[in-house]
Amino acid sequence: MTTQAVPFARLAAPNDFIDEAGAHWQFRDSGPAGDAGALPLVLLPGALGNGDTAWRIAEAFEPERRVIRVTYPGGLAPDALATGLEALLRSLAAGPVALWGSSYGAWWAQAFALRFPHRVDALWLSNTFVDGADVAGSPLFDVAWLDAATGDEVRARWRAAFEARPDDLLRSVQLHMLHHGLPAHAFHARLRQVASAQALPPAVGIANTMVCDCEDDAVIAPAVRERVRARYPHARRLTLARGGHYPHIVAHAAVIGAMREWLA
Repeated sequence: MTTQAVPFARLAAPNDFIDEAGAHWQFRDSGPAGDAGALPLVLLPGALGNGDTAWRIAEAFEPERRVIRVTYPGGLAPDALATGLEALLRSLAAGPVALWGSSYGAWWAQAFALRFPHRVDALWLSNTFVDGADVAGSPLFDVAWLDAATGDEVRARWRAAFEARPDDLLRSVQLHMLHHGLPAHAFHARLRQVASAQALPPAVGIANTMVCDCEDDAVIAPAVRERVRARYPHARRLTLARGGHYPHIVAHAAVIGAMREWLA
């Protein structure tokens, strides 16, 4: 049983968007705020999360710029995700954006930046990987098991892993997301995409790129962090001693401070 309240648990339902291929997206758009010339900030969570998992970033920046939190479909190839996001941003008349991605969200954010470079003025890649081999050592990302399992079986295994953790805010957010953030089939589909992910070309055309990682990340091993850094030798880097796989939740002050410099 969790004891910590999830700050965004009682938010109203997000907005819906159906892209040109019929895929279902959801989003929260704070609308114009603060400096009218500030880049809109688009937030792409990892495989577990919907857009609300980045609530601390959203709350920090909504007073000063437009923030769009995105919940993307599960099971789509990166090009299809890129095309769908472009359609969503076009429908919102968002123009060029600063694109923040975490884990799987950061992996396919590179596909968006490659396909629509005119849409991305700044790119933040947090706690991400190069391909499925980078997470293959974890039983939670075992390809054969994911291919054979049902959505409910996947959710049960992840629940057991979360419940074994200390009872803190991150655990509460993880369990909330597991049961309320995404339908089980969508979460399952995202995990299959992670486990079978192929390396994407690096989006080296985006000059303002930040690579963020954490030394205590239990998902992204040191060798994987080096693989990601090597793909972006000219990017700025933020390495945190503590933050795990979710620094935007557990080390948010350091992340938000670095983001202010990145967005400046």
